[in-house]
Amino acid sequence: MAIESVGGSVVSKIAELLVEPAIRQFRYMFYRYMFCFNNFVQEFNEQKKNLALTLDRLQNDVRDAERNAEEIYKDVSKWLEDANNEIEGVNSLKNEIEKNGKCFTWCPNWTGQFKLSKSLAKKTETLRKLEENSRKFPKVSHKTPLQDIEFLQSEGLTPSESSKEAFEQIMKALKDDSVNMIGLYGMGGVGKTTLVKEVGRGAKELQLVDEVLIVTVSQNPNVTDMQDQMAVSLGLDFDGKSGKGRAGRLWQRLQGKKMLIILDDRCLERY
Repeated sequence: MAIESVGGSVVSKIAELLVEPAIRQFRYMFYRYMFCFNNFVQEFNEQKKNLALTLDRLQNDVRDAERNAEEIYKDVSKWLEDANNEIEGVNSLKNEIEKNGKCFTWCPNWTGQFKLSKSLAKKTETLRKLEENSRKFPKVSHKTPLQDIEFLQSEGLTPSESSKEAFEQIMKALKDDSVNMIGLYGMGGVGKTTLVKEVGRGAKELQLVDEVLIVTVSQNPNVTDMQDQMAVSLGLDFDGKSGKGRAGRLWQRLQGKKMLIILDDRCLERY
């Protein structure tokens, strides 16, 4: 009997410790939902406004990035979609507030007010979390290398026997790891540029190199212009760096990759 009494007392105490906090929490939330309706409306409207401003700012950033041919991060696109859906979805709550707000003041519908206050609190929290998540995006986009349109296969191209032979010799040299520079010589207008573009396309198709760059070299080579051509192909921004800094950025970008760099009108190099 004593054991049963002790056991019952323990169970009773545990139940008391578990139930009473739950009851207090329920009373607190019930009081808030019933008598703080205007506060919920105010918080909801403020959070909706904050999210709309954040959405507008990010959409402007995305439009600017798209004008610069930059690629938008997938998580940014997903956030914009979610934010637009939430902004559109609050219209039903807004209509309920306008429809029932005055009625709750003069002729309270306690059940309706409780439900609407609860819905406003839930939606406000959703909007707040979404607005906070936007702070994870220091940038909305990134630059992408331009498509290698120069290396697309030439329709109707009929190479000469000498061009075929030169093509095969160059491709063979590209497969030789001991070769790091190849020279192609010939008279002007015989098709050297067309040939090296075909080499670049073939090297990419056969995965002999990671990337192919083509740089036009003038009669009086301009290093800055050559660096700019390479940077455009690589999607690289020098951020106003000097000559030495630009060279360093290029070197850093090319590290760890097998590159075919075509210097048109001058030479063909492979690093």
